[in-house]
Amino acid sequence: MDASAQSSPVHLVLIFTDQLGQRGVVLDSIYYSVGRSPNNHIRLYDSCVSREHALIIRIPEENQAGHSYMVFDGSPGSRRSTNGLFVNGKAVLSHLLKPFDKVGFGPNVTAIVETTDRLSSETLAGLLKSPSPTGNTTLVGSKDTKGFTAA
Repeated sequence: MDASAQSSPVHLVLIFTDQLGQRGVVLDSIYYSVGRSPNNHIRLYDSCVSREHALIIRIPEENQAGHSYMVFDGSPGSRRSTNGLFVNGKAVLSHLLKPFDKVGFGPNVTAIVETTDRLSSETLAGLLKSPSPTGNTTLVGSKDTKGFTAA
């Protein structure tokens, strides 16, 4: 194994498709709120997405060698989304994310779970440049989740 592979840990990537098109978020923070409201870490653009549609939380693995991410339907106050959370076509309240999962945020918005090691650097760079409704480009997936506006 070369040094570059050792220095770049593998992260999950959510590839979202909504009214703005397709864009990605590299999961590398502890917590993400997902929904239509501009206050979310990951903002989705579709009227069927709740303002606070879902939460994504990092879960430490038992062997302490790494972590996984779990998606939960609803807001931090335990209020469920209006149009539901679906994984691989089934309605769920929560789910441990795995590569190739297809996550539905209501009927129109989906996210495919990928990993950084399976995407070329060109593909990943293209996914992380996401168009915003104002026409500005915002880079998403950085460790500072306060700056997320277009994902």
